[in-house]
Amino acid sequence: MAAVVVTVLLLATTAKDEGPEKVTSAASKECAPWRMSVYLNKQPTPGERETAFVCANRQHLTFNGRYAHIPDVHLVKLGRGLCEVSLRNDSREIQTVMETRGFVVNTEENTTALGYLCPALNRRRFAEEEAQRKRELNVIATAERRCASLLDRRPPTRPSLRGRATVWVGAGGMLTVLEDGWDDVYPTALTRAFANKVVGATPGDLTILTADTDTHVCVAVEAYDKRPPVEVGGWEKVVEVGYKSTDGEMVFLDEEGEVEEGLPDLAIHDAGRYRVRVHMRGAKAALADDGDARQAFLVIVYPGASKRTVVLR
Repeated sequence: MAAVVVTVLLLATTAKDEGPEKVTSAASKECAPWRMSVYLNKQPTPGERETAFVCANRQHLTFNGRYAHIPDVHLVKLGRGLCEVSLRNDSREIQTVMETRGFVVNTEENTTALGYLCPALNRRRFAEEEAQRKRELNVIATAERRCASLLDRRPPTRPSLRGRATVWVGAGGMLTVLEDGWDDVYPTALTRAFANKVVGATPGDLTILTADTDTHVCVAVEAYDKRPPVEVGGWEKVVEVGYKSTDGEMVFLDEEGEVEEGLPDLAIHDAGRYRVRVHMRGAKAALADDGDARQAFLVIVYPGASKRTVVLR
């Protein structure tokens, strides 16, 4: 197989005796419709495929620089050979191509260029992307069903506001509130959270630890005008800390710094001092196989001046 691949590639560099052959320039009018930066979603007609492929190569040096100025006809032969390699999707064969000719077959640029020449590659790629999209939607739907069950509760007293959400936790492994004017002090909110294994706070910074990373967790929040009754039944850990809201926007943020949808601003009395009571369960389940959306949190907030950390369970 490796010999076949190398033979295909060598054909692209074999000079002919009939004189110079066409070498399309990236700046030519023929290449204007195939500037990837402008026409990302444009696909060629059958009669345009070879030109589109050549132009994509000329503009971006899609393949190794040694092929940048070879005649179009040989570049197309090279591309068709690479289409076959890509369609077979044999990792050892692709590795041979990289080692013998010094370029990667399946980069984003190469995939786009080869897709111009070989529609079968695009059909396969689109099918794979659609399958991946469906898998992701199924994961989200399953997580939301689990969270709906885990967060189903009736508070003993009526909160001033409440919300709940299925939250994606990234590599950091935490839920965070970070307000303007937050105080960068030591020990940090994260250090304080590690001390009790649940939650830590400094002015403008609230950190809640999750059992795992790159997973969904179930979060319910409630805000009260005065201290609500303590509930520990059914929870593995319950810890209450003092928190100072620095700008009156006590909202949980995602990895991009955007407000988590479904979780409202808990600073119901604007900036100032609050007590934050965090309930957690499902840590071990979150670390097991199929542990997505197995860990649940209930975060209760109410006005309070105390700075003490109290482990209630």
